[in-house]
Amino acid sequence: MPSSLLLLDRAATPTEVVSIVRDYFALWSPEEIAALPDTCRPPHLRDATDVEELHRCGVEAFRKSRASGEALALLRKLTGFVAVACVRLAQLRDGRTRPDADPMRPGRRKAGGR
Repeated sequence: MPSSLLLLDRAATPTEVVSIVRDYFALWSPEEIAALPDTCRPPHLRDATDVEELHRCGVEAFRKSRASGEALALLRKLTGFVAVACVRLAQLRDGRTRPDADPMRPGRRKAGGR
């Protein structure tokens, strides 16, 4: 089974991204979800706006957090994953259905570049 990050990379629509994010958090245990700050517990994710709001919330909570250990690791995990989802949503909004179509992506050269 492909990883959630690989699935995000392959997502062709915002709806797919939201579904992948929803499925990813469904794999978290109730204890893991409970260890997150109240404001960052994944809500019912209906659309791209909900994913982007979860990212904003995660970044803000991470910035202000005094958490340590497992709680901090889970917050970092949430924030990192949702950040990747938001990047994919932005790519799709910009009309890039494939991430490797990004001319600035590492490993690719700009046209006319060395």
